[in-house]
Amino acid sequence: MNLLRGRNLNFLADKFLPQIRLQCKSVHTCLFDHLKSQIKIVGPMTVANYMKEALTNPKWGYYMKNDVFGAKGDFTTSPEISQMFGELIGIWFVAQWIQIGKPCGVQLVELGPGRGTLMADILRVMKQFPETLSNFEVNFVEVSEKMISLQKQNLDISHEKKDFYITPSGTKVSWFTHVQDVPKGLTFYLAHEFFDALPVHLFKKVNGKYHELLVGLNRSENELQLVTAPGPSPVAKTFLNSETNADECEVCPEAAVVMSYISENISMYGGCAMIIDYGESDSQRFSLRGYKNHVLVDNIFKNPGSCDITANVDFGFLKRCIRGEVRHYGPITQRSFLLQMGIKQRLKVLLSTATSEQARNLISSLDYLISPEKMGEKFKCFALTNLSSPVPPCFT
Repeated sequence: MNLLRGRNLNFLADKFLPQIRLQCKSVHTCLFDHLKSQIKIVGPMTVANYMKEALTNPKWGYYMKNDVFGAKGDFTTSPEISQMFGELIGIWFVAQWIQIGKPCGVQLVELGPGRGTLMADILRVMKQFPETLSNFEVNFVEVSEKMISLQKQNLDISHEKKDFYITPSGTKVSWFTHVQDVPKGLTFYLAHEFFDALPVHLFKKVNGKYHELLVGLNRSENELQLVTAPGPSPVAKTFLNSETNADECEVCPEAAVVMSYISENISMYGGCAMIIDYGESDSQRFSLRGYKNHVLVDNIFKNPGSCDITANVDFGFLKRCIRGEVRHYGPITQRSFLLQMGIKQRLKVLLSTATSEQARNLISSLDYLISPEKMGEKFKCFALTNLSSPVPPCFT
């Protein structure tokens, strides 16, 4: 086994989660001109629509043209830090599969799979259990052709069939644009840093009622800025918690759609879901922000398409969006999950055959994954199962 897959983790010490800000360059990009034309024709757009354009516009969207992960990208995810993270997620799914009776014909669906690093680690673990691997097929939910290309590289896929691909170990792999496009059936869902990138709506209380904040043009029409809608928003009534009393809040309708869909599928056909993301329960504050070169961006509306845009996940909202007969567990901290899954024991095994440099990187990566000041407390793990399934590992 290639211990660290050639990753250099030294950059993490001074580049990961820095507490400084970077002023975006104000330039007239093609995407800005496109958005300006839209706004001049139909008026200000929702922040959610702005996020969709900035992140996934087919020509100029941030995710559509860049490799955004790791040292050369704009942010770093847990799978890019250490193989241990993906290995333990893989063990969790294997344990869950065993607990429900080792069924055949299971779909392992990953939403927003990034480079494919996490799935590569999971499949490498499953390969140690041939009975498991032979009963799974992989379905990716991905909108970016750039990312799909990287995922194929990381999974070493070269055998193309009519409408799917085959990994060297024989696992069937398919790609879909939306989770609703994936065939219904017994499914294990994985969403790691997926919900945080879904578009959010922003609201501000005006005279006791919530008005939506929209993206419009300044007077000179050379920059985008937030403007307040003149009247109360019907979206606010639909999605905001009735107990919400904050002066400002954000909500993610697309998260509601996805959560409702996967919970209904689990209820009808069986399976489970593991959701790992940063956020809180029933948060009542703005968390929308951007990152560029691992640095927090000062204004996400300048130079659209040039930075990642993200918002904290509201796990309380996700719970309220669950449909069908399923059980939910957590959220628990990533630190708690990884410690219960035995990450320190796994570290000892890897250290036994590691070089001095590899050992330093492994110890550093463990610290970033479980330290309360880094990823350990910021990231949460949230699970779903159908009613007939036992309590999943780590959520007792």
